[in-house]
Amino acid sequence: MDADMAEAAQEDPATDAESLLSPDQLLAAIAGRVAGPLPLIAWARELGDLHAALISAVVNPRRRPSDVAEEALHADIAKVIDKINSWAVFYVRHSRCARRHTHSFGEVISHVAKTYAEAWWTVLHADCEELRHSAWVHLGEVREGYAQLIGDIRAGRVQLPLGWRGIRHNRQNDSSFTNQETDGDVEH
Repeated sequence: MDADMAEAAQEDPATDAESLLSPDQLLAAIAGRVAGPLPLIAWARELGDLHAALISAVVNPRRRPSDVAEEALHADIAKVIDKINSWAVFYVRHSRCARRHTHSFGEVISHVAKTYAEAWWTVLHADCEELRHSAWVHLGEVREGYAQLIGDIRAGRVQLPLGWRGIRHNRQNDSSFTNQETDGDVEH
């Protein structure tokens, strides 16, 4: 994206209204029930699929395909989060005087996708009616939290951090770590 486009996106308050998904749009995107030109829709769907695959990989490791590794799924989730965070720099309103939120926009979308995948897995596979109900209630709470966050972003009451992939990413990509350090024998 060029500098003129980035500047226009930051100055245009309508950018948020057009680019941020409503809670219902986000859940539909995660489920694959909506398509559109916004990349956020595709990324939300991808996160939904990745979190669903992660559930399967963790719950029943013997039945997962040999080419699906839990670490690879986590890495793919982190890559999608990074894409959303990069997009958010230009399309999510930044209010310098607003209170700070604890999670980046990509992390928020990933959390909603994870909760959606876990709630549906629970509803479809758990025998306990109370557990199924709790999962559904939790998804509703997360949906409402996302709705409040979007309202706060649009009103300029909250600023999201840009995001950080964490120590796992840094350790995997830092050639200064030795094999001994990555095996957990780090000297302090």
